[in-house]
Amino acid sequence: MTTRKARILGVDDDLLMREALRDTLSAEGHEVQAVESAALAMAELEKQEWDIVLADLSLPRVSGLELLDRIKRSWPTTEVIVITGQGSIATAVDAIKRGAYHYLTKPFTAEEIIHLVHQALERRRLVDRKERLEEELWQARGVHQLVGQSEALRRVRQMIQTAGGSEATVLIEGESGTGKEIIANAIHAQSKRSRGPLVKMNCAAVPETLLESELFGHEKGAFTGADRRRVGRFEQAEGGTLFLDEVCEMQPRLQAKFLRALQEREIERLGGSETIPVDVRIIAATNRDLQKALAEGVLREDLYYRLNVILLRVPPLRERMDDVPILAMHFVRKYAARESVPTAGIAEETMNVLLSYAWPGNVRELENAIERAVVLGRGQVLRPQDLPPQVHRRGDERRPLIPAHLTLEEIEKLAIAQALRLTGGNKSEAAERLGIHRTSIYDKMRRYGIEWNPADEEPTAEAAQLPNARALLP
Repeated sequence: MTTRKARILGVDDDLLMREALRDTLSAEGHEVQAVESAALAMAELEKQEWDIVLADLSLPRVSGLELLDRIKRSWPTTEVIVITGQGSIATAVDAIKRGAYHYLTKPFTAEEIIHLVHQALERRRLVDRKERLEEELWQARGVHQLVGQSEALRRVRQMIQTAGGSEATVLIEGESGTGKEIIANAIHAQSKRSRGPLVKMNCAAVPETLLESELFGHEKGAFTGADRRRVGRFEQAEGGTLFLDEVCEMQPRLQAKFLRALQEREIERLGGSETIPVDVRIIAATNRDLQKALAEGVLREDLYYRLNVILLRVPPLRERMDDVPILAMHFVRKYAARESVPTAGIAEETMNVLLSYAWPGNVRELENAIERAVVLGRGQVLRPQDLPPQVHRRGDERRPLIPAHLTLEEIEKLAIAQALRLTGGNKSEAAERLGIHRTSIYDKMRRYGIEWNPADEEPTAEAAQLPNARALLP
């Protein structure tokens, strides 16, 4: 079998060994470079992709094991073969446990190293094939993760198919828990870029001070702590798709830079001056009302029009209640299999409860409720008491009245408590539900003395009786 020609990097502080590696493997048609230290090896790894690294374990300053760890952390698909002396077999075995493909013991013959390189390349070929098959499997399953038969969901599937056959930018609008990420996965899986990477970033989950660096990358020395060049999400997604969730959380200045990248199809790393062309498709998502975000200046109008080539609105679960029974049984089967218990049915009374609840947390909340019920029911028919308390109230949260005696401050306090309950204490999601910035919820919690214990299901009894929390805040 003919060995695929590869790009191989040798790392050894012995000049004669470097020359031997270079001469032996170059004669086989491989592209070979040899350096004398881990620092130089890391510099080469950052410049381009390498198929195989041959590294001496006894390197000066930074050991071969430390170099191995760094390679596997940053370039996990690069195969590493370690080179060791006769007395270091135990260290070589440790290297294999840490991710090295194999080891060579000095002295070794040209035939030994050629054979081992051939085996490493064959393994890499098999891994690449496995990854392609997994991608094809995901492509087949992508849309099927959207469970349901409602007309609203049928329209979403049609839009996914349309978007998948296009290179256009997609903007997904939908509440938290509606499945925006699943839709982004499905669009990518059906697109021409399906064999390329799908890189995801939640803008709300990254501190504002780091968001620009995460998106565009940075050069060494760009800011305090930037001790090496870092590739951002744009470059990571080269040839594939970049999914940006909660895109409205970008500050206006960063939105302008993002807009320029979309228009020019090129970026500059933070602290750098080099213009880097990028071939990336953008799928953006938000849980905000887009028109409200535009009116309030949260989302730049020019960026909105650049993103809004294909607008895909994901309906909340309360707008496709016909899908609740199908979804509920889907999750019952899923978690019954995980818990190794019989697949139980859902009592009619329980289904009525599920159908009478507003599902403010959408499909995610329904899944969590069914997971709990399956765990508590242990294979028995699901009863209402197996459901979380807020679901068992049978949708009362859609119809409560605000007590007339409450002050605006008290209403705001209770609204925050309700949002925390509905999101299981997730402060970022609670802020999204309230329509405020994620930093504001921390300020308000401190001001009102609100504390959330993850073991609690309700911060206050009164909070459970409030209507849609977003409407309660000024």
